[in-house]
Amino acid sequence: MTRDHTTPEEASYSRTAQHAPGWLPTQSETIQPSVYFVLLNWNGWRDTLECIRSLHLMAYRNWHAVIVDNGSTDDSVARLKEACPGVTIIENEKNRGFAAGNNVGIRMALKNAADYVFVLNNDTTVFPDTLSELVSFAEKHPEAGLMGPQIHRRDPQREWPIRRRLDLLTLLCTLTPFRLLVVRLPFLRRRFYSTDSQPAVVQFLPGSALFFRAETFQAAGLFDESTFLDFEELIMAEKVRGVGLSAYFVPGAGIWHKGSASASKLRAKRYVENAKSEAYFLSNYVQLSQVGRCIVRLIRFVTYAARALRYRNYREHFHEFVDALLSNHTVNVE
Repeated sequence: MTRDHTTPEEASYSRTAQHAPGWLPTQSETIQPSVYFVLLNWNGWRDTLECIRSLHLMAYRNWHAVIVDNGSTDDSVARLKEACPGVTIIENEKNRGFAAGNNVGIRMALKNAADYVFVLNNDTTVFPDTLSELVSFAEKHPEAGLMGPQIHRRDPQREWPIRRRLDLLTLLCTLTPFRLLVVRLPFLRRRFYSTDSQPAVVQFLPGSALFFRAETFQAAGLFDESTFLDFEELIMAEKVRGVGLSAYFVPGAGIWHKGSASASKLRAKRYVENAKSEAYFLSNYVQLSQVGRCIVRLIRFVTYAARALRYRNYREHFHEFVDALLSNHTVNVE
């Protein structure tokens, strides 16, 4: 597609990129561990450019970015290629979902001998000292296979690491609408979430910013591609613990997250995919009792039905949602 103009976002990015040392580290910078950012783009090139721009403001220099375009239907690829000549851009022919899409970029990073891989939502911006903080922590804690920064957003109660093992009570209080009450009551919030200012071992990290030691993928494997959207970070945390490594919350590092910029476009389909992913997760990674699963399904059904009463889009996908909710997606997990 031919365009006859340059947007302010692209012009600003191009000026920054001309002087950014992040693309080709100098000889003195190569002693820093190599970090690859993997950004998944789906019809969101403006957010992706803003994220890339924030990377150039970091104090840490030995980093590289890989953008995986997940079958965008707009002109994202053309925009990004023009504005980011120094960034590797991989084009998927179709939207392969979060896990499979990010795995494409992770494989590229590992092929290029990355020491660390930072899987980052494209609708985020990274604080200048974030990567330095994460690498410093990881170098001092070899048992840390997966790490996550503090996530800032307009609603500060949305993305906190879960500190408890995922039994039925924890699931209800952190992954259902009941969490809206839990996060507003400090004594309950501290019981289920890690909100301290010091690094801590946690059970699950928000999926918008996941920092991996490269060896973690060699031991635990990549993202499980059986899910299309949601629960990928929970599955990955279980896999990391399964090979004897730990997940850590590192609050000294921080990012800003706009919040589900791509997924919000899916509307009812988001709920359908969430139900499929939850069924798979509960069947293969966290075994709940039949009673527990029935309780979770009932809550999901009531939540979706309430939206279906208000919105036509949810009514149109009602039967698809019910089929997903009642599925028993069990496979053999390595």
